[in-house]
Amino acid sequence: MNVIIASLMWGASLARAAINIDGSQAVRMPLDGSSPIGVPETYIPDQHDCPVPCVDYSNPHSWISYQSTIRLSHCQEPMLLQLSVTQAIDDSASSILIRSCKLTAGPVAIFNATNIENPKKANNLYPQPLTYAPACKATGTQSQDKLVLAASSGVKGNGDEVANLLESMQPFFDARDNCNERFLFASYKQTVVSIYIGDQLGKATATSALRALAGRLRTNGAVANRTIAQVCSSGRHAESVFGIFIENNGNFAVAQKTTMEWSEGKCAAEGKGEGNDEVKFRDELDIEVFEVGGGEPGADDRNSNSTVLNNNHTTISNRAVWSRLLRSSSHRKLETRATYQTCRSIKVVSGNGCDALVQRCGISSADFYQFNPKTGLCANLMPGDDICCSAGDPPAPPTVNKPGPNADGTCATHLIANGDTCDALARQYGVTIADLERWNKGKTWAWTECKSMLGGYNMCLSDGTAPLPPPQQGTECGPLVPGTVASSLGPGISLADLNPCPLKACCSNWGYCGPFPSHCDIHAPAGGGPGTTAPGFQNTCISNCGMGIRNNSGPPAAFQRVGYYESWNLQRDCLWLKAQNANTDGSYTHIHWGFAEIDPATCRY
Repeated sequence: MNVIIASLMWGASLARAAINIDGSQAVRMPLDGSSPIGVPETYIPDQHDCPVPCVDYSNPHSWISYQSTIRLSHCQEPMLLQLSVTQAIDDSASSILIRSCKLTAGPVAIFNATNIENPKKANNLYPQPLTYAPACKATGTQSQDKLVLAASSGVKGNGDEVANLLESMQPFFDARDNCNERFLFASYKQTVVSIYIGDQLGKATATSALRALAGRLRTNGAVANRTIAQVCSSGRHAESVFGIFIENNGNFAVAQKTTMEWSEGKCAAEGKGEGNDEVKFRDELDIEVFEVGGGEPGADDRNSNSTVLNNNHTTISNRAVWSRLLRSSSHRKLETRATYQTCRSIKVVSGNGCDALVQRCGISSADFYQFNPKTGLCANLMPGDDICCSAGDPPAPPTVNKPGPNADGTCATHLIANGDTCDALARQYGVTIADLERWNKGKTWAWTECKSMLGGYNMCLSDGTAPLPPPQQGTECGPLVPGTVASSLGPGISLADLNPCPLKACCSNWGYCGPFPSHCDIHAPAGGGPGTTAPGFQNTCISNCGMGIRNNSGPPAAFQRVGYYESWNLQRDCLWLKAQNANTDGSYTHIHWGFAEIDPATCRY
């Protein structure tokens, strides 16, 4: 049996790394499953409170994945986080995936990082993420705007600590290969920060806002229990909204929800925070906003610095201007559609009804129905529908070329972006949601159904063979192990069979080995594909499942290895690792690795 011996740092230092069967020094786990006796440099997440340091800001797959916020609380260092915003973190039926790296300097003990290629740069993706996003094509046109601040009355956080956390998020947006990223989270102790930046805003917008807000927090010296900073108004599309949310009570769910609502074009509102702590408008900060183009605010709003922060959707600044516009709209003569070629429009987002769309357009109900005369409009709204906020014709639907399978037989592969939904993807690529379910169900790694899709995984946009999932740092088994290639799949070998655990330990769907229920219990849904979990469960076993005792029927056909440690005289810090090679004739060959000791003469083999 293959065994991995965890390195023991017990007041001593390891004298020699592990070796492979052929006697060579072990560097990494071979893909064929013939694991070395021990790999001291292997980072095993469960053996460390914190994730690996943030080295590659643009590749969260080089970070460490977790499945709960409780696990994050083990680390008391500042961390960057990537959450799937479409999976509610406070819903037990959601599939929770959190990728994290540690912001503080210094290496993790005994860790030797694996170089992981950024999956966003893969040649087989449809479309190419780093060329498709608007902010990847241009930095944007600079203008001045207002970052509107709302905060609760209660004070809990330390201004310098939270300011440092905000500034530590800036390199993520400065990274060139993050031009397509819209969401980012961070945490430190009880502080949770979330950021949303629309597709039509250059990433320098985030840099300007983070600096301005960090400076204000340092000046104040203290931080409210909840702080909201946003560039958002009824005239801004979701693509041109920016927001920062700070919570000092460890509430990830509220941070996630607020960030998701920004991405749907919904502005954060004044109201209750924790308990009876009221969140109210407090101030404005001057920042630089970089408009990339397309999806700009409407004509009535382009020169307004206003931001919605209350349930009536009136604006905090320039309220008089909006009041005049709304009063006059019912009196002015409506222009006919023939006057304009295309109307000023917004897109329906999840949860929008006609009342919400009226407020987002910033017009009266009478105008709204005049501009959108379609029978049964309100009863048949779908996310992605174009709604007119002025006279004119609706935007023409874009020409779509449906993707097809690749030349090698694999499907048109899409790297799921954070915030992607099947509704949006189906519209974007001219397919149906039923098509997407049919192409992915039962074969795509970790695909249960559309509503459970996770950011950072691959999915199919056409018929064809399912792709390998992108590799993930720190994984030990299954297809997520770095270095796994498609050629590893052969006759009778499934994705779940790749890179089996040492000693035939159970492998979980997240790529971790162990003998515990989180590794060994099976919670796969009926008809689900490889790596999928049933609602209400975060883990399932994918190979060597079950914890029953298994008896060998006879001696092994080839020699095997068993590793263990023996110790004597611990008061003298003397400790030895011993491994026995079981030979086919029943004899044993001993291999020893020594730890440094005070008095070698007192140590025995």
